[in-house]
Amino acid sequence: RYNCQSAMILNRNLKQSVVCHYALLMLIPLLLLSCKGVNDISFTGVDNFEFRGMQNNKISFSASVGVSNPSSIGFKVSEVNLKTSIDGVYIGTLTSDNTIRVPARTDSSYNMDFKITLSNLITGASTLYNASRKKKVEVEMNGYVKARSWLTIKKVDVNEKQLIDVPSINR
Repeated sequence: RYNCQSAMILNRNLKQSVVCHYALLMLIPLLLLSCKGVNDISFTGVDNFEFRGMQNNKISFSASVGVSNPSSIGFKVSEVNLKTSIDGVYIGTLTSDNTIRVPARTDSSYNMDFKITLSNLITGASTLYNASRKKKVEVEMNGYVKARSWLTIKKVDVNEKQLIDVPSINR
C-alpha cells in the first residue's frame, strides 16, 4: 500500500510538472513577442526646451519628446543613454531616468527630464554656445533606450542624425 501511494503521488507530481513545462513553453513565445513592436517606434521631434541648471560638468534640462508608436503593443521607456554630438562635435552623454508610458497606436509628446554629462567642459560649453547662436543644428545621437513591455526589457539601439531648430535665445 505504501508503494502504491508513493506511485500515485509521484504520478500526480509528474503530471503537474508536465503541465508546468507546457505552460512555460506557451508563455515563452508570448514574452518574446511582447517587445517585438518596440523597434517600430520613431521619434517625431523635440520641443519646449527648458534649462534647469548646470552643476560641475552636468547640464539639466527638460523637453517634450514626440514619440510615434504604430504597433499594437504599449511599453514603458525606463532609461535613455545616448552619446550626443552637435554639428559633428561630440559633447557628451545624454541620460534620463524618467519612466514614461507609451500606449499602443499613439502619436504623442512626453515631458522628460534629461542630463547631459559633458565629456570636456570647455569644448562642450563652447559647442553649446555656438549652437545657441544658430537657427538649426545637426544633432547626432548613438546609444540605447530601454523599453519594458510586460515582463521583458529590451534595449533598443538608437542611431539618429537630425537637423533640429534651435530655440531662440536672443540670437
